[in-house]
Amino acid sequence: MSSILQTTDSENQVYALEITCPLGLENVLEKELHSEGLTKTRFGEGQVKLTTDLEGMYKACLWSRVATRVMLPIANFKIDSADDLYDAIKAIPWIDHMSATNTIAIDCHGTNQSIRNTQFGAVRAKDAIADYFVELSGERPSVEKNQPDVRIALRIKREVVTVSIDLSGESMHRRGYRQQGSMAPLKENLAAGLLLRAGWGKDCGLTQLIDPMCGSGTFLVEAAMMSLDIAPGLGRQYWGFKGWKQHDHRMWQQLMDFAKNRKRDAVELGLRFQGTDRDQRAIAASRESIKRAGMVGIIDVAMTPFQEHEFDINPELPGLVICNPPYGERIGDEMTLIALYRELGEWVVTHARGWQFMMLTSNDQLARQIPVRPEKSTRVINGGIECRAYIFPLLAGSIKEDVVAQSVMSPGAQMFANRLQKNAKKMKKWVDKNKIQCYRVYDADMPEYAVAIDIYGTWAHVQEYQAPKSVDPEKAKQRLYEAVSAIPSSLNIPESNVVVKHRVRQSGKEQYEKLDQSKHEMIVEEYGCDFIVNLKDYLDTGLFLDHRPVRKLIQDKANRARFLNLFCYTGTASVHAGQGGARTTLSIDMSNTYTEWARRNIELNEFSSRDHVVERADCIEWLKESREKFDLIFMDPPTFSNSKKMADVLDIQRDHGELIRLAVARLDRGGELIFSNNYRRFILDEDLVEEFNIKNITEQTLDLDFARNTKIHQCYLIKRK
Repeated sequence: MSSILQTTDSENQVYALEITCPLGLENVLEKELHSEGLTKTRFGEGQVKLTTDLEGMYKACLWSRVATRVMLPIANFKIDSADDLYDAIKAIPWIDHMSATNTIAIDCHGTNQSIRNTQFGAVRAKDAIADYFVELSGERPSVEKNQPDVRIALRIKREVVTVSIDLSGESMHRRGYRQQGSMAPLKENLAAGLLLRAGWGKDCGLTQLIDPMCGSGTFLVEAAMMSLDIAPGLGRQYWGFKGWKQHDHRMWQQLMDFAKNRKRDAVELGLRFQGTDRDQRAIAASRESIKRAGMVGIIDVAMTPFQEHEFDINPELPGLVICNPPYGERIGDEMTLIALYRELGEWVVTHARGWQFMMLTSNDQLARQIPVRPEKSTRVINGGIECRAYIFPLLAGSIKEDVVAQSVMSPGAQMFANRLQKNAKKMKKWVDKNKIQCYRVYDADMPEYAVAIDIYGTWAHVQEYQAPKSVDPEKAKQRLYEAVSAIPSSLNIPESNVVVKHRVRQSGKEQYEKLDQSKHEMIVEEYGCDFIVNLKDYLDTGLFLDHRPVRKLIQDKANRARFLNLFCYTGTASVHAGQGGARTTLSIDMSNTYTEWARRNIELNEFSSRDHVVERADCIEWLKESREKFDLIFMDPPTFSNSKKMADVLDIQRDHGELIRLAVARLDRGGELIFSNNYRRFILDEDLVEEFNIKNITEQTLDLDFARNTKIHQCYLIKRK
């Protein structure tokens, strides 16, 4: 059964439109339509239905800041097969809406038992429309995917199909001022809807708006357009209705001319729009958007952290702070962002009292860092992520003054803080005496707080151990929050300098894969050697802290030695050997990432690449083929590796005998092999004790910071008998 919803043109034609919008903003869209005199509305999920005439349709397109698309349903029917779809679409009087010379595009949404994929549904609809016009005039419309004369939408929901003309032609969030492919995920119509929800708008009484993390400036431009009464559709060149047969060009042009004359003067209104961002690309994008929107001199943006920027704020006038801060998709991101959200909360309370604050985030734990009781929140979808837009009134009754005055720890966090302070005090004399910059201050001392905390200068690197399945994930997450929240005050480290990672067993190439793309590198010093460490991008930082005494031992033994570093990782042992006076060093690893890192460490310490060589190779195969001799060899293989770059799978308990024999064969007369591994249940092959002089030096290779964890590694000094 088919129902034709819109028929031939007439002087008093009334159209039943479906205007879509971001989920959660339906009532904002309806209120916006009412403000333009379009009052015959009712709203559903993600849309508002509007009954209006042609002029009202044009007004909705031109003036709606929140709408995504304006759709004109022209037919509704049920189908049991693909042939039913074809027949029903062919029966629509297309001549009322377009001609055979028009170009078309068809968007199909949804599937059912008859239409199993959207491409098939679009093709069947295209065939039906083409055959309709061939029978009528002998001509057929051609397909144009980009900006067709008429865009047609099919919505399939179970057996019901709705066919619509897409009068907007493309998503109405595209105002024309932001370049395609811009970095910001926040769409313009979502930004506008949130601004309206926060109370911003024309003649709203607010004259100051600040976005402290402005990205590409979407909130700023949309707010300025509202205040200056600039129609969001003025900058768009393409509309779907322009090729529609019932389009009235003269009426549209009159409405456009009227909209151009409505623009107001920012100076007369005393408006102030300010934004900051610490990312250079974001500020470049925002300045380009401001320029294209004609807002130069009206909106000011600066590349600086909001904490350091001096905003021009008139405390006598009300305003709005609004932002879309990063959410953190991994737990490590969350923990790092706690500091940012706390700083944001403290900043708005200090600088914008009496104002309104809106923040969009997907993480309620982060939202709780704002020391203000939210008035309300709105659920929306941003870039496919479910978020909430929180409104915080910065008024005396809503601000949590005790939280602002001091950071109040939970009992668990306070207990953890006490342990951290105790550990740090115990290590202070040792750290100062040995001039140690990088050390472990905590390693699961309390089983319920299963984290390792390493200090790298003024940074804390936190690794959460994988919790057993018996532990409630929410409880483990809460304990991690408590541990991280205790670090800044306990260790006198800025909150923004706490990096958190989740450590699980990795295999193969996973251990080399990036966790982040920030390239957060810094240089640290150890016994006269400089090393590049990276706290964020990989699971490991580039410096195994438990091997500090081993590296010092190598430095002490390396004078005039030919040094071989097998499974070299980032080449730190080779740098120590060079610092100790080694004649030559050869560092071997099969990872491109680590061999390049090793070369950079060697170059950083100004050692000659001729005498200090880094080679990418399978260490086992290299040992089997090499005939070179060395005075000192260090070998610290992984516990297990099945990398595709290796000829075989490495299991250190099974294979250590072969590895040690191959390495000892490369020792010259009087040479020494330092063999280490971190397999906690490692047992040395007794046959090796019969073959070689072996001394277990594990105890002397554990510094104070690893004294509790005697199984962090095992280390042996091996010589020929």
